[in-house]
Parts: sequence; structure tokens; C-alpha cells
Amino acid sequence: MKKRSSSVSRGGLYAIIGLVIAVIVLGGFLGYVASRKAVSPKTITAPAKTVTKVTTKTLPPVTVTITKTTTKTTTSVKPTTTTTTKTTTTTTTTTSVKPTTTTKTTTTTKSTTATTTKIVFSTLKPVVTTTYSAVAGTTIHFFLADFKPSSGSYAILYLGNGKTAKTTTRYVNYTYKYPGHYLVYYNIYKNGALTGSSMSNLIEITIAPKVPASIAPYVTVPTIVFNVTKNPTAPIFTVGEAAYFSGSFLQPPSGANMTIYEYVWNFGNGKTLKVMANKTTHLPVTNPVSMTYSSPGLYSVSLTIITKNTYTGKTYNYTSYQTIAVKSSSYPFALYTSILKVPNPGTIVVAENVPGGPYSFDPDIDYETVGFEVIANIFATLIVYNGSSTTSFIPYVAEYLPTVGHGINSNYTEYTFKIRPGLYFSNGDPITAYDVWYSIIRDMLFSGGTPGTPGWILTQYLIPNYTPFTFPVKSPNDTKDFEAIMHAITYSNATDTVTFHLYRPTAPQFLFTAVNDPLGAGILDAKWLEQVGAGIPNFTAAGFFAYEQEANEGNYNTKVQWDPVASGSYMIKSYTPGQSIVLMPNPYFKGVPGIPKPNDTVIIYWVKDPATAYEMFASGQADIVMGLPSSYVPLVEALEAKGQAAMYEFPTLSEFFWTFNANVSQSGLKGINPSYHMPSYYFANPLVREAFAYAWNETEYLNDILGNAKYHFNFGVPYCGVIIPGLPYYLPPSEFTGCPTLNLTYAKQLMEKSGFYNISVYFPIVVSSGDTVDFTAAAMWASLLHKMDPNINAQPLYLPWSTMIADMTPGKNPMPIYFMGWIADYPLASDFTDAMYLQGGTYPAPDGWTVSYFESLSKQFAAKGNTYLANLFANESKEYKELNTLVTKADHAAIAGNNTAAQMYYKEATQIAINLYMYVYIDQPTAHWFIKPYMHGYMGKISYEENPMIGGGGDGLYYWWVKG
Repeated sequence: MKKRSSSVSRGGLYAIIGLVIAVIVLGGFLGYVASRKAVSPKTITAPAKTVTKVTTKTLPPVTVTITKTTTKTTTSVKPTTTTTTKTTTTTTTTTSVKPTTTTKTTTTTKSTTATTTKIVFSTLKPVVTTTYSAVAGTTIHFFLADFKPSSGSYAILYLGNGKTAKTTTRYVNYTYKYPGHYLVYYNIYKNGALTGSSMSNLIEITIAPKVPASIAPYVTVPTIVFNVTKNPTAPIFTVGEAAYFSGSFLQPPSGANMTIYEYVWNFGNGKTLKVMANKTTHLPVTNPVSMTYSSPGLYSVSLTIITKNTYTGKTYNYTSYQTIAVKSSSYPFALYTSILKVPNPGTIVVAENVPGGPYSFDPDIDYETVGFEVIANIFATLIVYNGSSTTSFIPYVAEYLPTVGHGINSNYTEYTFKIRPGLYFSNGDPITAYDVWYSIIRDMLFSGGTPGTPGWILTQYLIPNYTPFTFPVKSPNDTKDFEAIMHAITYSNATDTVTFHLYRPTAPQFLFTAVNDPLGAGILDAKWLEQVGAGIPNFTAAGFFAYEQEANEGNYNTKVQWDPVASGSYMIKSYTPGQSIVLMPNPYFKGVPGIPKPNDTVIIYWVKDPATAYEMFASGQADIVMGLPSSYVPLVEALEAKGQAAMYEFPTLSEFFWTFNANVSQSGLKGINPSYHMPSYYFANPLVREAFAYAWNETEYLNDILGNAKYHFNFGVPYCGVIIPGLPYYLPPSEFTGCPTLNLTYAKQLMEKSGFYNISVYFPIVVSSGDTVDFTAAAMWASLLHKMDPNINAQPLYLPWSTMIADMTPGKNPMPIYFMGWIADYPLASDFTDAMYLQGGTYPAPDGWTVSYFESLSKQFAAKGNTYLANLFANESKEYKELNTLVTKADHAAIAGNNTAAQMYYKEATQIAINLYMYVYIDQPTAHWFIKPYMHGYMGKISYEENPMIGGGGDGLYYWWVKG
């Protein structure tokens, strides 16, 4: 969805609407809770002084009966029990088509007399660790709680990756090289005899990927999930039980000519399996695979994906691990369960069905929900919404909320914010008034970037006669607008204040909703920006004009784009492009009233398909899942019935739609598929768009494809016009004419009337990868379009979310029709009308909607003697110009508080937009959170994650998520 461009898919605002709505401003829209945006260690032992305390329950001693006979036994990294026999242990290392090693321990026991010996060893407390999650390559400190070193004693720590660490101290430091889920426990020995084991208290360590930048475009991160139906106790199995493993990947390799070639399984028991990748889906041709283990023990299962350059033949590989524990009566493996029954404490794992991941982490560049989630957690703003409210705010970087007489002047044109002392960026630099001022200047200068940027939201209140979605400084000599920017905001480090100077009176609600949005108002470290070459070159008109160009794709500062210094409660620990990110608490953030210091590490996986995302959630690998299509709701409901999930539903301030591109890039279209063909101006014809709208079956979509009737669930409701319920100045469809319903006969008449009926076209209807719901809808629509006009051959097509955002560049957009959405930047009508109707807006700009473009088409057809089409485009140009005028009048009336005039202008503008059929309106969706039962909102209130500006886009504020 653009600022949230809500098309992260229905897999997207079900990801992108992973939440919400509580009270929506000015609209009387009440939120309710019902229960609804492209990752061979050697053991080093050393003292670790800081450890995490773990509460454990007392378990009785375990008795193991061993019958000694003349035998030779091979075990797979499992406890070695000895009595009076002599034991020889040999460790060997082998490589199995993967960039790591596995360790096999062979134990040979000789005896001449068959006797039975009972060995009793204590059940030990679990391994204590300073973190249950880390990034590959990061050292983890383990503390063996029940080991008390003495003469003749030692401990063996089983690390879950086929490695062990023998130690005579209570401390072990270890570094996992590859991502995965590792089970860890330890044994204690005295004079060679086993005296205790924590095998009944296994802990799980989650390692997130950290792919070197040099190979990131050429590899893919494998995923291993269990079939929870066949193996409900996974990762614990019993001897002889068939273990089923499903292999997949987060995202395909992004490099040119790269493809997934082969999957290589290593089951940790000496057996391997190679499975070729399907050339179309890239998934393994055999999936899942199974293995039966005949002996108890820990087994390190790994999956290596071989990728290949189809041009050069060069191959690359990357590996992920999953430890399993095979138990027996002698080896009572079990996962440690704390009193709170919270797995992997201290780490929140999120699986999001968003193939391709985010567009950027630069708060002045990114304008979509996937990147927004990261930005909202790593960048602080002056103020933030108070929980789910859109009318109440709490100070963040500001020390207090300005009021009239205490920061706001009497005519509401000056707003002064006092900067809270004691706040720091993640690099230790203090956050100053200068940083806030510098960040807002940068936001204003970036307000006209392409693809669309969020700077217009704040700039519209600061610069007189500013046109949204344009750069404020028009030329190197534009001293007038340069001076306007310098006057618009001032700062004083002496008083630690920043003052916004508005060019007209503006109610606090308007400005507060703008300065609390991290997209645009996120605070950057000015000194750091300059250090990395992203600083404003000089404070002159020429300097500002030159700097504005860095807001256009291709000119971004990549350091700010992907690895910025954080000002908020979290910071980026590791980012694997398009696949995953690890957020860790900003060590310098101590918390402020209402925003606590976070303790959890957050791992977000952007998964390529809903099936993988769901399996990660169902199998317990993820605490939160987002972006699941509606067809997965019955599966989540089944988990909820077993106490394995919790589901929350609420209305949203969001909408989905099909958008028409009036000026399709021909080179870009051929770049997607050389067989595609259509005139660039095909959808510039208003009658063609209208015909397509009447060929859309909204009833079938809502009831069967989205599934309202099919699944007995309210996933969304129809709407007409971009001002939806919950916004001020909303009017129901009954107040307008021209809202389409399925009518193929009328649609055919419109196509014939358009003059384009006899034009043969072949083009894609684009949806975000992973959005299975709207891919099905696109296929349904394509079939109806072909019935309406046999010359039309449309084809549903998946493109990664980040690719779709990048393609939304004026003059370069290759997508003829594509599925998108919008979630409010701020809860006012202007946020929707400006972005979706105005020339230069988030959608009109990349879709070719300009008055001059339609005028030029009129002249072209007039020159060819086609007066019918010339008049059609001329009239369209006039209507679109009038639409822009009405929206501007409506916005000004709303800011002035003239509600009667605003209502009239917005209604007239909406009617023209409906008549122009700029969009095919799909639905206003219901939002969902699908979480594990141990996940809670801040202070026990899920409403903290239900704000329509944030959760409504499927985005979580992780300082307000509580695990446990």
C-alpha cells in the first residue's frame, strides 16, 4: 500500500492489515476487539560474568538401565554413559555438500560378561544463556547452572549442530556460523561417569541469517519446517518415528541469471539426500522428505540450497540447520518449559508473507508498509499516537506535548517542541534540537522523490502554495522557496527547542498527526548523515536543489537506505536483503513514559509464500504471522481451538483497489515478458477503464475468493470512492452515481464505444508475490475480460513487493493493471484524496495521470483525423483538471474548519473520480493479528497494537509487544 502502499498483498494487508482500528478521528469509527506490510565454528571456553537467570522446576532423578554385552555401538552426538567399562571416544569431521561440518562421535564398548547396571543421574537445570537468539557469527555465552567444578569433574555441552564442547568451568562461549534452530543441553561427569544431564530441559537457540554482502544476490536462505499434523511433538521425536521435513526458502536469489538449482539434505545420521528444484516454482520436486532414526540422540539436520548462474554455470550455496531430539526411555529428551510456558524467551520471531521484503529503511524515502514497520521501531519521532487512539498523543523525543500558551501560540501558527534530555542515537550521539531540525529540512527537500516519498505530509503545512508530491525548491536560483524552508522550522540548542512556523492557522490535530509519522518525521543523526556522505551539501538554494535529487531512485545513499543509525528503541543488528532482519534494543535507549525500554530481540522473516509462513507459525518457529490469505483463517482457527494461537479482528482505515496505468512503459512491459503487447495509452481511454470496471465481479470476489461467505468471516466490505467509512466527509455509495456492478453486456458496449474494441492486447494483471487471493481474483477478472472482448488477453502475474514499489516511477511504470491499497498516513480525508486523486499523487504520478498528457493524446488523435477520440481525451483532460481544483478547495476548507464547504467539495471531487474510473474499488478490509497465546500487548492491552495508522498496515510496534 504506498505509505503505505497497501499492496503488500492480501497476503499483504492481511499483512498489511494485521490490525485495527480503534477510535478514528473525526469520523465516529469505533474500533473493537473481537475474539483482524525481500540470511566450522571452534569452541572457545572463557569465563562469562553476566548470565541470565532462568526459573526452572525440580524434576526427579532419572534411572537408566544399561545391559552390558560385547558390542560396538555408533551414536549421533548423544550422551555417553559409562560404568566400569573402558570407553574410547573418537571424534571425526566430515563434509556433506555444504559449507560447514558435522561431527560424529563413535563410542566403542567391550565386555565379556552380560550384566545389567542401573545408572542414576540427576535432571539438571537447563543451560542458561545470555540470549536465546543471535545473528550468525555472533558469540553466545552459555552458563551451566548445575555444574560445580571439582577434581575429576567436567561437563560436555551439546550445541545442536553436531558439535560438543568439553569444559571444566561453568562457562562456554560459542559462535554459530549458520542460521537455524539449535537444541542445546549438557551432561556432567565425575571421574568419567555420567552424574547429571539437562536432556529433559533442552533449550532452543534461534540463529538469524547474516549473509555476506558479496554473495547476498547469489544465494537464498533455506527454511526447514515440520509437518505438525504428522509430527505434533516436533522437534522431539521417538526412536522409529518417521520425521517429516519440508524444505523451502525465504526469497529466491536476486542476482541476474540466478536460479535455485538443487536442495541437499543432511539428516545428521550419516544419510543425505539431493532433491532437484522445480524449474518453475523453485521448490524441491520432492517435499516433504522423511527420515526414521533408529537410535536416540540429538541430530543436526541441515538443508543446503545450491543456486546457479544459468549463464556462467557458477554455483553458490547456503545452509540452514534444525536440531531434532530423538528420545527413548533411556534418553528422555524434552523441551524446557518455564513457569510461563514461553518458548525462546527474549526473542520475538515474526513470519510475514511478503516476498521481496521492504523498499528502504530511510524514513524520508520509504513509503510502504513493509519498510515502515522497521522504520517505526528504529526511528523516534517528536510524539507518537497513544496506543490505538488517533486523537491522543504522548511525547517521545519531545519532553511534553505542546498546548496553547505552552508551546503553541494563540493563532495556531507556531508550535514549539522542547527536546527531551538524555536521549541518544544507537551510536551514542546525543539527540539534539539540531538533529530534529536537520531531519525535518531533509524530509521537506525529499518530498518530491520518485517513487513517491512521504515528505509532502509535513511540507503541506509549512510551505505556502506547496503542491503535494513535488520538490519545494524548483531551481538552483529559487531563493524564494529556499527562504520559505529556512523560515518554516527553526531550532535552538541553547533551549533545546524546535519551532514549526506554519503559514496559516492549523489545528493541533493536523500537525500532530504529521510530526508523529516516522515516514518523514523520523529523526536522523545529522552528524552521522554528513559522515556517510548523505548530508545537505550547503544551506543555499543551489545546495537544496542539488540535494533534492538524492530522493530519486538511483541516487539514494545506500548506507541510509539499508543500515541507518537508529534514534528509537530498536536498532538494526543484521539485514539479509529481502529475506530477514534482526532488530535489537538500542543500548542507549533507557525508556520514556509510555514507551518502555525493550528487552526482546526481534527477528522478522519476509517469507516467499503463505504456506511457509503458516508452517513456521504452526510449528512454533514464529510467534506472529502476518499476510496470510483468507483461506488460512480456518487453519488458524483450528490452532486457536487447541490453544496454539490467538486471533484478533478489528476494522481498518484502509482500502484495496485495482489501479490503471494510463501510460504504460513499453520497454518496461517488454522487459517483463517480450510477448506482452498493448498501446501505452490503452488505459488512458476512460471508456476502456469503465468497461473493465463493469467486467469485475465484486460479489464473487467478496463471497468466494476473499471468502466472506465461503469461510463465514468478514474479511472486507465493498466501497466506492476513496473516502471510506471512518474518515470525515465520508458519504455512502448511494450518494453517488456510476459505482459499477458486473454487467458484461454493458461492458462490451462500452468497449465498442471506446474505439479500442478491435485492438489486440496481451498484458499482465500484477499482484504482489504471495498474495494468492488476488492472484485468483486476477485470473477470474481476466476470464471475464476475454468474454467481454476476445481481443483482450490478460494474465495474472506475481511480482515481488519491492519490485512493484520500484516500478511505480513516473514514465517508467510497466504495470498496466496492478493490485494495491492505501492505509492512512493520517486519519483525514485529504490523505486519501491527495494521494489517490491529485496530479503528482502517490498513484496518479506513476500511472500517467496529468492534464497535459491527456491534452497531448487529444492533439495526437486530432492530427490523425480521429475527432471522436480527440474529443474524448480533451474532455477527460478537463474533468481531471476540475478534479484537482475541487480536491484542493476541499483540503483548504477542511483545514480552515469550514466543514460544510469541505463536505460539498469532497463530494463533487469523488463523483468526478468515480466517473473517471481511475480505480476499480475492491474492499475495505478487516484487519487481523494472528499470534501465539503468550504474546500480549503493552500493559496487557492488545489495543496498543491496534492503531489504524500502524497496526492497520500489519505493522507491529515491538516496544509495545510483550512476550510472556
